[in-house]
Amino acid sequence: MAGDFSHLLHAVLGFGAAGAAVVALASYKGGPWHRRAGWVFVAGMVVSALTAWMFMFDRPLPLAMVSATVTLYAIGNALLAVNPQWVGARRWEWGLLALIGMVMLGMLATAVNLYRSGSTFFPAPLAMCAIIGVFALLDWRYLRAAKVPRMDRLGRHRLFMALAIAQMVMAPTIIVAPDIGVPVPVIVFGSLLLVPLIYFAFGPAARRASARKVPVDAT
Repeated sequence: MAGDFSHLLHAVLGFGAAGAAVVALASYKGGPWHRRAGWVFVAGMVVSALTAWMFMFDRPLPLAMVSATVTLYAIGNALLAVNPQWVGARRWEWGLLALIGMVMLGMLATAVNLYRSGSTFFPAPLAMCAIIGVFALLDWRYLRAAKVPRMDRLGRHRLFMALAIAQMVMAPTIIVAPDIGVPVPVIVFGSLLLVPLIYFAFGPAARRASARKVPVDAT
């Protein structure tokens, strides 16, 4: 019974997060609807990622584990980017960098094991590691900066929310990939294309909304 409830909760919150993402993207950036929908999206994605990890104990799926972990990483960085005043915010950001570093090591180990076993699939985890490495490099530069302008924080928020949305699309389609006849790499890397699309498509609206507020540098 508990397992059925957790699967239902996972599905309901996942679809709810998808709806909230649409509202947040369509509404005025920084406005009340954007913020409310954003918090619904965050709550839905966090619970969905945590329940996904629970499911993995019964049926381990490495790619789904990576997706759930990247979701938590993306949501955490998106929130902390616009809430630097939270207690321990910088320590949490360093912790998230360490977390994504462990994911990269796992992807490298997977690539090595696939190569040693003679599989031709080994370039896929290497490519994923390289993509994740771009975010890790951005983290490193961000965390080493003494001051981060407000506009840069908003851009970071937009980038990591876009990554979370990409994971929202990727996670369920990975599960049904064998049934719909679409190769998993197509789903994975196709979903990640949403990141630059969302980041650049909604950049002008975010900058216009930010320009209406008083710019403040945050330490």
